[in-house]
Parts: sequence; C-alpha cells; structure tokens
Amino acid sequence: MVIVFFLLIGITLYGLKLYTRHGKAVLVPEVKALILPDALRILDREGFRYEIIDSLFIDGATPGSIVEQTPAGGSKVKEGRIIYLSINAYSPRMISCPKVTDMSLRQALASLESRGLSDVRIQNVPSEYPDLVIGIEYRGEPLEPGDKLPIGSSVTLLVGNGVPETTFDSIVVDEFSQASDEAPLTDNSWFN
Repeated sequence: MVIVFFLLIGITLYGLKLYTRHGKAVLVPEVKALILPDALRILDREGFRYEIIDSLFIDGATPGSIVEQTPAGGSKVKEGRIIYLSINAYSPRMISCPKVTDMSLRQALASLESRGLSDVRIQNVPSEYPDLVIGIEYRGEPLEPGDKLPIGSSVTLLVGNGVPETTFDSIVVDEFSQASDEAPLTDNSWFN
C-alpha cells in the first residue's frame, strides 16, 4: 500500500510538470510603441495570444500605437500566454461643455475641472458683479452648454470684474449742450 501511494504521488508530480511545462519559458517580444497591426503580427508569429484592454489618448504619441503591454517586453512567460495591450486612441475623448454662465468663478472652475478641463484661462470683462462668469470660449469662439470639445482643451472664462461698462448716450450729450445754451451753469447770485 505504501509503495502504491508513493508511486501515485510520483506520477502526479511528473504529470503536473509536463502539464505546466515547468522550466520552459519564452521571452515576451517588445511591442510597445509599435502600431497595432505590426504588434499583432509579431505576437501571432511568436505564438502569443493578445487582448486589447484599454485605449487612451496621449498627445504626441502615434495614433493606434501600443502605449502599454503586460507582461512587459523581455519577460519570461509560458508559451501561449495572453499579452494585454493598451493602445493610443485615434482621436481624443470628447466631452460636453457644462453650463458655467451665471456661476461664481470658483463654482465654474470646479465644474470644468471635474469634466477634465484643467487648462482654464480667465479674462476679466466689464460687469457690475465681480467674479460672475459671463461666458466661456474655446479658441476664441463662444461655447454653449452641451457643445463638444476634446478633453484637456484650453478654454477661456469671461469673468465680471465688478466695474460696469459705461457708455455715453448721444441724447444725454445733446440735452446737456442744449441746456448749456439756454442757461448758464452757475448762478451769479450765490457769489454776491
């Protein structure tokens, strides 16, 4: 009985060694920075399976290129292992412009940052209310709530400076000039 027990354990351990291919490993090819079709061709040729798990947009990276691979290139793994890939998207993710008009500057900045717009420039404009957002612009064009723009874009907030814009009406000027023709501005009786 003892001999049969040790014989079964030996056969099981040998079978596991064959099944798991213990001691046999292959190097993972480096496909990072390659465009997707070239990377997939290399992985197929080397006998690896692959799965695209994520796509993100990195400005400056080639669209459709591999930006991350797991396990990393040069690692030793079993043959047929799945290589997980993240690729650079072909275009940046688009977001909807939130409604920021008639908000305080602090509220508008928080709303924009929560949507992924952290590059916000502030331009002061005449308004009787200080720190009130009057409007928002992207590349010099006004934006409406719901307009689409790329995440990470630079936008400009038009913010009130607390000094209302003064305009002179031509009627007031005309009435003033007519009044000065009719009567003197000072009454000399006061000085006597």
